[in-house]
Amino acid sequence: MTQLSADPPALLLPEFQRDFAWDLESSYTLFDSIVQGLYIGSLKYGKPDFEMALRRVDVRPRRGEGSRAKVERLLYDEKRMKAASQISGLRIILDGQQRLTSIYRALKGHDKVYFTVRSDVTAEGMRQLSLEQLLHPELGIQGEDLRNQVCVPLDYAYLYTQGVPFDDEVQEYFRRETAYGRALVKEGDVDAERAAFKIFRQVLPKLKTLYEEPRLMSYYLLDMGLDKFVIFFERYNKLGLKLNFTDVLAAKLYGHFNLRQAFEDLLDRHPGIPIKRELLVRAVAVFTERLPRVERTHILRELTANDFKKHWPDVARLYIRTLDYLHEQRYMVSPRWLPSETMMLPLMMFFFELDKRRNSSMTQQQQMFVRWWYWSTTFAEHYSAASNEKILTDTRLMQRVARGEQIDHSYFLRMRPNLSDPEQLFTYGSASSVIYKGVLNLVHFAAEGLRDWTSDNLLSVSTLGSLELQDHHVFPQAFLRRTMAKQDRPEEVEAVRDSVVNRVLMPKGTNLRASDKAPYRYLNDLLQVNPQLRHSMSSHLVAPELLDNEQMSSQVYLTLYRRAEQILKLIRRETLEAEPVVRSLYAPERPAAGD
Repeated sequence: MTQLSADPPALLLPEFQRDFAWDLESSYTLFDSIVQGLYIGSLKYGKPDFEMALRRVDVRPRRGEGSRAKVERLLYDEKRMKAASQISGLRIILDGQQRLTSIYRALKGHDKVYFTVRSDVTAEGMRQLSLEQLLHPELGIQGEDLRNQVCVPLDYAYLYTQGVPFDDEVQEYFRRETAYGRALVKEGDVDAERAAFKIFRQVLPKLKTLYEEPRLMSYYLLDMGLDKFVIFFERYNKLGLKLNFTDVLAAKLYGHFNLRQAFEDLLDRHPGIPIKRELLVRAVAVFTERLPRVERTHILRELTANDFKKHWPDVARLYIRTLDYLHEQRYMVSPRWLPSETMMLPLMMFFFELDKRRNSSMTQQQQMFVRWWYWSTTFAEHYSAASNEKILTDTRLMQRVARGEQIDHSYFLRMRPNLSDPEQLFTYGSASSVIYKGVLNLVHFAAEGLRDWTSDNLLSVSTLGSLELQDHHVFPQAFLRRTMAKQDRPEEVEAVRDSVVNRVLMPKGTNLRASDKAPYRYLNDLLQVNPQLRHSMSSHLVAPELLDNEQMSSQVYLTLYRRAEQILKLIRRETLEAEPVVRSLYAPERPAAGD
């Protein structure tokens, strides 16, 4: 409490920590746990040695005037941070903000919290009772000063611990400041007032002892550099709070560039489009052409506010331009289904380099290269574990392509997919997989647009980012579980059930009315709604014959294997078969000496 109130402050929050969010009920529960002697967790403090924006704990009113006021941010550069840490013992709260703020607000009176004494207790009989035994079984810790019950304000009990007042001072407080005391004075019941005061007076030293009890909460001081600081927040965030190094970077830059606000402004201008914060930060690092690596450590230590002031407008513009291009060319059905966000970086640099040239339009050769590169990086899983070297190599390569220059012949050898058998596609069942998303986008690309099975409308004609899509099963899961023994390859049902070959993209909320029905049944139901369903199904490479041949509903393996064959054919067409033509344009074979 002393550290939180100190001036200069000795305990602060990182700027990127979420705002105080606990309601009063949570505070009551916290103090009830404290009274019962339950362990309420640990507080983790940090002792950083790097620049960061900090703030005090939130003491704004919960409602009314001042409740929406901005919490003051305090900028500590590296020099000031080290000095404050060494001289005034500055620490920052890494974990436990909600608990610590709740306690601080209650003990300082920003939130009124009361210890309600049980009705049947007497001054004489309470001396040997613990606080837990004295607490009212129904009312307990609560937020109202009652007119018919002894209620001890926790903030007054905290003042009591700071300097024990005389009994007549406590009595005057009870008579004037508590609802029960005022009611008894008004009634003129001197005996009842005296008895209630004695109870009130005896609770105070018990609360004092409680406040001074060290075993209810543990404390950890972590003396850490920037790298470990980031790792801590990535691994130990609580209550669904997602923090990564961009949040730490935002706090570091806050005094000179408001990165968080830049993200929000970009989202306001392009609602619905996912803002990939880490990608945008890495793009700034690439644009500086100063950092030897675009990894987290180098970005946090080397990127400055001036870098963001200089490059952010271009990065934000090119981010949207690249997404627009991928959407218009149908390389992706929507931003959320982009196979790999890392592939955006080389493409953004490609467009940046293209803009420098007098004619910024893409040539036919460049379009061919980008098409081959996009699908090859996807199905070779080039960015599934993207390294610093891959990002920088591909960025430089795309800059050369934008300038119309040739590239190293060996690059093509690294970009060949390892898919040679349709059955390999059955192994991709995770929607986070690059191949999984790549397949769905490639089908979309080849069909010149996927179509909605309920209307035959194109899925991608809407504004970029405005349509949210979900992957649906062609053969419903419940149907396959029910009919596994009757399928053509029962032992293979589980392997193919959740694979990408058994998936199609549909708008979120679309009701295919599939449930546990056979494809033949639910598709014929849909045919009543969408007479063009055969056309819609063909855009997804789903056999329209499922509408006509009821037996195909029991041929899940054969039906999906045939679909996998078509998908693999498309993959080969866009990668291995396209490579020789693209290579001849950008890395032609050199004639042997003497030829």
